[in-house]
Amino acid sequence: MLYRLVLSVCLLVLASFPLALQAQLATLEVTVTGLDPASGTVEVTVFNSAESFMKEPFLQQSAAIDGETQHVFTFSSLLDGEYALVVVHDENDNKVLDTGFLGFGGESIGYSNDAGPWLGRPSFEAARIEVGSEDQSITIRLD
Repeated sequence: MLYRLVLSVCLLVLASFPLALQAQLATLEVTVTGLDPASGTVEVTVFNSAESFMKEPFLQQSAAIDGETQHVFTFSSLLDGEYALVVVHDENDNKVLDTGFLGFGGESIGYSNDAGPWLGRPSFEAARIEVGSEDQSITIRLD
């Protein structure tokens, strides 16, 4: 009898473990606006540390743009932590980030927190967002 009780309690604890783990995960909804022209491909890249920023993506999603000037991406099951996001709009869908004169003015790039570089690219700290255990929505505007 005692054996069955202990076994039942152990099974109950093990069965509830995935629920406890899942409660710590969040969904991040990213709305990208300013897709002009409303064509090509838009890509959102998520970085999870200053060391990996702009070097080694943590998560990445892309979508074809077909006449819409905004698009919504959803990143599910994110752990609590700090992240920085970069959005690139490949307007002509040639799989290359086209740059203009002196490397500026080509295709659009945006960063979380509306971090904008004065020269070069912003730091992880400037683009950093906090993701907690609750679902979150952010907007990244492309210029």
